[in-house]
Order: sequence, then structure tokens, then C-alpha cells
Amino acid sequence: MMAIGEAAVLAELEGLVRSTYQLWDEVWVGFSWRNYTFDHVQRVRALARALARREGADDRVVEFAGLLHDLTKPYDGEIVVRDGKRVLDESGFWRNELVAPSRHNRVTRLYDQLGLAGTVHHVSGGQIATALLAENGFDEDFCAAVRECIEAHLKMGPESSPAGRCLYDADTIDANIGLPAFYRNIQITMNRMEKDYSRRGEALNAYLAENLETFLNPYLRERIPSWNAGKRDDFIPKLATAAGREVAAERVDQLDRVVRACRPSSTATLSTSRTDGSPSCATCLPTATTRASPPTSSIWQASG
Repeated sequence: MMAIGEAAVLAELEGLVRSTYQLWDEVWVGFSWRNYTFDHVQRVRALARALARREGADDRVVEFAGLLHDLTKPYDGEIVVRDGKRVLDESGFWRNELVAPSRHNRVTRLYDQLGLAGTVHHVSGGQIATALLAENGFDEDFCAAVRECIEAHLKMGPESSPAGRCLYDADTIDANIGLPAFYRNIQITMNRMEKDYSRRGEALNAYLAENLETFLNPYLRERIPSWNAGKRDDFIPKLATAAGREVAAERVDQLDRVVRACRPSSTATLSTSRTDGSPSCATCLPTATTRASPPTSSIWQASG
């Protein structure tokens, strides 16, 4: 059980994480949008702890690392492309353009003081997490354990701790598998379509108003089932824990049931709720047309 003092520090850090994400004015960068990252962090934090309990990993480490693992993610801009190819760094990660914040706080000042520009967020986040925890009186061993866990969420290896493996799996699952990932897929698809329509001088909203069923039917009948099946084949075998693989398989099955149940012959037949509490096809309708800075609806956060 967490001590009262640690709980207060955790609550303070949670507020710092939330406020840090608001220092950038960019709405969309890469595959993420302004309102996505904090919600993602909270889901990953909860899932990583659930996996840790099943795997016997250090819950205290996972709790802090889960909260802080994407602390510097907003610095990662668009992927650098040279001669039509994505540029890799010395560790094999895609290089990102640096996105500077519009405002500053303790996190961004530490980022500058530690000279972290150009580092991937699992490295810079681990360094800043170490500094923040040390400021709050945590000992060197705990700081090192949290840093290792944060670094493992993006680069897990044979030497990674059980806590790091749980965080790696939770982060991978949330972004790629199940209902929250489906919601993310919808938003990414809409964002790409909006850019394409804008380049042609056309309005995506006008197209959707006239052709929503035409878009949704192949999207739900063909694209998403294939995408979901690929998660079972490509992602689940690469997860690091038995608990993670089990959770991921359950989420693939759940999404398959949801999608099969909401392939409409007419948008008029779409209902807004399902008996199991998961989102129906009708949830796609507001989701598809709320794109400027889309929220993460609670139904998508809680499901999957």
C-alpha cells in the first residue's frame, strides 16, 4: 500500500503531467492529437498495474513509471524523412523533428537544463522522471528502477525488469489493440482524409454528410476486421508477458464481436448502445465528425 506522502507526490506529479501536455499548441503531431496523450497515459498506467499484479512486478515502480512514461512525448514531432525513407537513429528508432513548447514549466526547464533535445521520449522521459523523483526525496535505487521501466516501455529487451515488461505491454496494447486503439484508428483515418480533401480544395464534412454509410460500410466490413486480425498475428506474439498476451487476445476478440455486430445495412438501423456496455457502430458517427481536437470519450476509455 502506498504511503500517504507518496500518494500526495503522485497526485502532484499527475497534475504536472496534465499541465505539461497543455504547453504545446499543436493539435495533431504524427499519430497523436492534443487530447490523446494524457488519456493514453492514464489507461496505460492502470493496465500496467493490472498486469504487474498478475506478473508479480513491483506495483510501486509501475505506478510512477506509468504516470511519467510519456512525459516528454510532445517534443517528438513528425518523423524525419530523407530521400523518401524514414531516418533512423543509432538505436534503430525513427528520428523525429523537435517540437518546442509554446510555454514552459518545471518539465521543459529540466529538458533544457539536461540537454535532452534530440533524444527519444523514453530516454528523455526517464531522465526527467529521475530528477523529479529525486527532488521529492526518493532514493537512488527507486529512481533508477522507475527510469529503467520508462526506458523499457519503448525499448524492451531480455534484461528488462518485470515492471518494464508490464509497462511495455500496457503501452503497446493501449495504442494498438482493442477499443481504445479502434477509436485512435478512426481519428487517424479522419485526419488523413481531411488533409487529402483539403489539398483538393474539398470539404470532408460535406462528403461525410452525403456519404457516411458509403464510408462506414467498407471501413467496418473490410478494413477494421483485417486490421484487428493483424493485431492477433503481429502484435500479440511480441508482447513480453503472459498476462499481456491474454489481455490483448481478449481485446481482439471483443473488438471483433463489436465490429461484427455493427455492420449496418443502413445508418438508420444504428443504435447508440449495446447490451454489454461497449460502443456500437453509432459511436463512429460523432467520432468521425469531431476532429479539430477530438476528445477521448469515456466509453472508449473504459472499454477493451
